[in-house]
Amino acid sequence: MKRINQTRRNFIKTGGIATASLALPTKIYPAHPTEPKSIGDKSPMDNQLRLHCGLLRLYDEFDPLPDKMAPGFQYDCSHPELSRLRKNYQLDRVAGTGNDWSKVLNLLKWITEHVSHKGDITSALPEVCKSLPMNAHGLLEYSFEKGQDHGISCYMLAIVLTEVCLSVGLKSRIVSLNPLNPYDYDNHLVAVVWCSNFSKWVMVDPSYNGYLRDAGGEVLNPWEIRDLFCRHKTIVCNDELAHNGVKHSSTDYLRYIAKNLFYLQSPTFNGFNSTTTSNKPWLILTPKHFDVCKREKYHMKWYKDGYSGDWESDKLEKLMKEECYLVYTSSVASFAQTPA
Repeated sequence: MKRINQTRRNFIKTGGIATASLALPTKIYPAHPTEPKSIGDKSPMDNQLRLHCGLLRLYDEFDPLPDKMAPGFQYDCSHPELSRLRKNYQLDRVAGTGNDWSKVLNLLKWITEHVSHKGDITSALPEVCKSLPMNAHGLLEYSFEKGQDHGISCYMLAIVLTEVCLSVGLKSRIVSLNPLNPYDYDNHLVAVVWCSNFSKWVMVDPSYNGYLRDAGGEVLNPWEIRDLFCRHKTIVCNDELAHNGVKHSSTDYLRYIAKNLFYLQSPTFNGFNSTTTSNKPWLILTPKHFDVCKREKYHMKWYKDGYSGDWESDKLEKLMKEECYLVYTSSVASFAQTPA
């Protein structure tokens, strides 16, 4: 585990979609595109998916053993505001009495039916974003049953889903999915929830009402999805994949997720309003031999200066010497640790 000083990047940036179900989709969408029979059969979308998967494959080494230096993840389901959230929105009734996965699907469906996604909220409504409390109470008060004009970003939706799950006793945390390209403004945020009936973490996406399975029907988490993309294995989208109630292309979604799966980041403390108030670090899961600090520094410079910035080598050398704050590991076992 490496720890480097760097200002944590603002994750309130990305796009989204909506729904869920226990039923397996009737059609399986391969994570790898079918080889075209001729030049005329080539699909730009398939070629982009192939490109993203190839980049993941070039950096596919992770440590199989736990990293003793990596911070552990903590989950607080007992905050009084989580109890108030559960009562105000009758979340016990919404979640139902089934197993953990059934509860997760019910809560995911409830959010996507009542809250819209607005990916450009930070640029379109900057003053609104400055005043919005970054917790489920404040975000639901702003967006619940108020349509797309009051939609919220993928980061905000992930906060809502995480805190809603915590309120009914499901261990959950946000995961930021990040691209390799430092000049890419777009990342994506989802939630992972521990399902005791599966004895594993599962990824659920409240922007797209989505989740992913392998060819055998097993529900996947982000690090498993990344591995399947690397190895050209089949990945299945749920049939209800949708954005603000409109059915969304599974191929588009797979391409988007593959682009943003280069490295992952997640808060180590997870509770009510914790993304704002906690002083605990976010832990990055990054492939071995990849300089995530360099990528983040270049990204922040691009985000701030763009083409107008000074990109000469001497300026970049000075940039790399600046202090930053990152905590990262290449241990999947540490990032996927079973909650206490």
